[in-house]
Amino acid sequence: MIGSLDSAPLGAAVRIARIDWPAMSPDEGRRLREFGLMEGALVTPLHRGSLFSRDPLALAVGRMRVIIRAAQAAVIAVEAVDAAGGAEPKPA
Repeated sequence: MIGSLDSAPLGAAVRIARIDWPAMSPDEGRRLREFGLMEGALVTPLHRGSLFSRDPLALAVGRMRVIIRAAQAAVIAVEAVDAAGGAEPKPA
């Protein structure tokens, strides 16, 4: 399953499959790269900002906690991972 990071379930680890770098500013892209948000990275959405908003989104990236905007999360495609850390098989 591939979806966007902004719709990934809270508490479930996902792997970043693709990032639409041109959809964000160079400064945003640099900031996300500095936090380790790149293709292949495992991240876990932890919580969202408020009851009425999906912004911002808190993530676990390794041992770090990172906060990103929902607009940034929307351009990050993710895939579910199995318990061993690999991508889930695609349905036939």
